[in-house]
Amino acid sequence: MKLSELLAGLDYISNRSQDQLKECEIDNICYDSRKASQNGIFVAIKGETVDGHDYIDSAYQKGCRVFVVNDNMELAEDATMIIVDDSRNCLSHISANFFGNPSRDLKVIGVTGTKGKTTITNYLRTVLTKSGLNTGVIGTNGVFYNDYAGKTINTTPESYELHKTIREMVDAGVKCLAMEVSSGGLMMERVNHIDFDIGIYTNLSPDHIGPKEHPTFEDYRDCKSRLFSLCRHGIINLDDDHAAYMIDKANCDIETFSIKADSDYRAQDISLTRTETSLGVDFDYVTRDGQTTRTHIASPGEFSVYNALAVIAAANYLTIDKDKMLLALSTAQVDGRVQVLPSILNITVVLDYAHNGVSLENVLETLLKYQPKRLICIFGSIGGRAALRRKELGDVAARLCDVSILTTDNPDDEDPMDIINDIGESFVDSKCQVYKIVDRPQAILKGIEIAKPGDMVVVAGKGHEKYQIIKGQRVFYDEKAEVLKAIEIVKNR
Repeated sequence: MKLSELLAGLDYISNRSQDQLKECEIDNICYDSRKASQNGIFVAIKGETVDGHDYIDSAYQKGCRVFVVNDNMELAEDATMIIVDDSRNCLSHISANFFGNPSRDLKVIGVTGTKGKTTITNYLRTVLTKSGLNTGVIGTNGVFYNDYAGKTINTTPESYELHKTIREMVDAGVKCLAMEVSSGGLMMERVNHIDFDIGIYTNLSPDHIGPKEHPTFEDYRDCKSRLFSLCRHGIINLDDDHAAYMIDKANCDIETFSIKADSDYRAQDISLTRTETSLGVDFDYVTRDGQTTRTHIASPGEFSVYNALAVIAAANYLTIDKDKMLLALSTAQVDGRVQVLPSILNITVVLDYAHNGVSLENVLETLLKYQPKRLICIFGSIGGRAALRRKELGDVAARLCDVSILTTDNPDDEDPMDIINDIGESFVDSKCQVYKIVDRPQAILKGIEIAKPGDMVVVAGKGHEKYQIIKGQRVFYDEKAEVLKAIEIVKNR
């Protein structure tokens, strides 16, 4: 692609004439100097700890001669300089152009909020694909379309990888994309040039607030709201405390869903269902025009109803056949999200990704509604983060659980036992019985061993993840496999 075509629609200043830009051929875009090459363009991005402008010489040594920068710089005479106000936005812009603006060639649904993004995007893939609309997913669990499954470093990948992936999806026949849109992805302008048909807002609670993330809750909230200036149609949880703010900031038409408030899609007559191998919910959803439809989902709790309502609203906007949609929704599940695993008779074992106080509280309160004899929870907390997260997790478990087994969860450079002891402070004067077991597989085995008929065992924190972060390295670890192994050990005794 000619450099002039790559820059089309972008405000910039260059040390080269338009005729020279029209002659310059570009076959690669990079923002990591290690991937620089001849006929490529290097975009210098200022990050929290690293400034890409410091690596221009490195990119030059690898043969790169075209550089996007934020300020006028002294470069080699044969280097082409493109000066822009915002190199992050430029990366998004030129990546979209480089891959032919692929998001325009399929339906794109973006899901944002603190909780529910992964579940809703994966539900959408199941429901829409089974209803005849081939749908891919980009999010926390990875990239999925057709028979392809790939990993993502971030919930919302960098803009270059994002447009590249969408181009691959379009070329593979995908007609719809459901993607998680994180606050970080919005803050770092990774989705600026995605053509969103639908934006979904789930809920908001304090998260990702700190020196390397959002400085305040208000900044976190504001970043989330940006999705509704990028999409054509918004679907918003009206029961959430920040729904009015999201609606006020939106530049698109809005539909709403709820359980409590009067909305376009409202759930009522909610009842819990339970079998030996599943926990679910039955409910009616009532539309604005008064139509009532009985619905079943194979996931437990009120939050699962909210997730289902978002999917129903999106499917209806896309004119999906209602009967096909409801049939697919009734069996939709997501790995590591309140996932019931085959277990020992009369003992329910649940795998969940809950790794902060709010998420753990939601899961535990949901499971308590199914009236287990005892609630046993196995969890830990990540190293290198604020001690408040440990306290919040511990406080929730101390209040809601009968037994808590404290263990390792991504300790990084910290001593796992120090983290466990920090969590353990929440259990002073609590009626909850506490075990401290550093080795996570052994902690899981202990939880299964002590479970009795009627008990529920919740293994929280890792969910779908296939690693533990130990001393800066991702060490392979499969939570689901370890839980199933522990169940078999106990069964065979």
